[in-house]
Amino acid sequence: MGFFGFFRKKEPSEIRFSEVAAWLDKHVENKHLGKKISKSKNIIRERIDQGYKFLEDLEKASLKNDNIPERAKHMMEGHRKTYTQRLRRFLDEIEVPDDFAQIGHYTARFSESIDKLSGETQKNYLVLKEFMEEELSRVVKTIKSIEDELSKLQASIEKEGLEAIKDAKIKLKQYKDDLKKKARLEEDRATHEKNLDELKERKARLEKKMNTLKQSKDYNEYKVFLERKKKYEEQLKQIENELKEVFAELHRPLKKYKRGSLNENIIDRYLLDPAGALEEDDSLLIREVLNKMKDQLDLLELKEKQLEKTVEIINRLDKDFFTKRKLEIGRLKGLNKEAATKINRSVAALNISENETWLSSVEEKIALAEKMIEEIKREIGDINLEYLKQKVKEKTQEISNVIIHDDEK
Repeated sequence: MGFFGFFRKKEPSEIRFSEVAAWLDKHVENKHLGKKISKSKNIIRERIDQGYKFLEDLEKASLKNDNIPERAKHMMEGHRKTYTQRLRRFLDEIEVPDDFAQIGHYTARFSESIDKLSGETQKNYLVLKEFMEEELSRVVKTIKSIEDELSKLQASIEKEGLEAIKDAKIKLKQYKDDLKKKARLEEDRATHEKNLDELKERKARLEKKMNTLKQSKDYNEYKVFLERKKKYEEQLKQIENELKEVFAELHRPLKKYKRGSLNENIIDRYLLDPAGALEEDDSLLIREVLNKMKDQLDLLELKEKQLEKTVEIINRLDKDFFTKRKLEIGRLKGLNKEAATKINRSVAALNISENETWLSSVEEKIALAEKMIEEIKREIGDINLEYLKQKVKEKTQEISNVIIHDDEK
């Protein structure tokens, strides 16, 4: 090697990315942190056991002064029971992590939980202090000694300069978590895509079946009756509108006339639904009403223009006018009912309706599946494994001179 060999720069070690976790653990192992953590955990375990014992002593402690009123004793017992139950539960929940990287976070949370415990049991503590301060003090000091031991352990770990290793382990955990998350999302996407393909195939089968049904003779007849029914309803609407317009013009005169008339009901029916009233008016009583009203128009206090208009309309509404429209309404309603019966009996129409319901359901499922796939793709796109991998490499290289190669795929 020669004398100057001692001054040569140490060659960097080389590892695979999959070996980083073991490499970091080795660095930690060399600092014997496991022993420190194990030693502290044993001490804390002893203090927890001691805490349970002191709580038993507190539960069994008798009053130093027997001259205390029964009411005060009863109150004290309630506070003692609540206090010991709460602290025993607190001790049950203490579980110090083995990973040095989690010690700092755990210590901070432990201190917060002690503050919370203190706040929740303050009233119990103040009451018990008046009766059995010595036993109470031992419990409190034991809990505080656990916090002190954790703080001591944290300080010891921090002195080892392990911040870079801790950061590298955190980044590596993030990488592994996202790697698992991406694999799970890819699996979910494949499942949804398979489901989507099956739904699209089902949709195609339904559409093919509907096309076949729509080309059948039964369906062609169904369409003919649909068109007829539509035509009958349009013609009925025209008659209804015509009658509505006529009686809208006669609304004011009829309202005035009906006050002293014996035909109020029939007038109201015609003003509300002229076509329906005419359909039920087999004797055409409306003609008699209009003729009587015509004879009394001078008594209705109508303006001259309205009076002339009313006379003109009544003259037009002769028996032939009402008869033709009444017969036409009956005829069209009969034809409409016949067409409706044919439509309702159409097997092809029933099958098409059923298929349309299934098709609508399938299309909703397709839309939902497509939406789910897009959301999963977006989540996958948000995962940047290469960025996290690079961060792991950078943090690891801060610890030591090491070259990290990607694993062969």
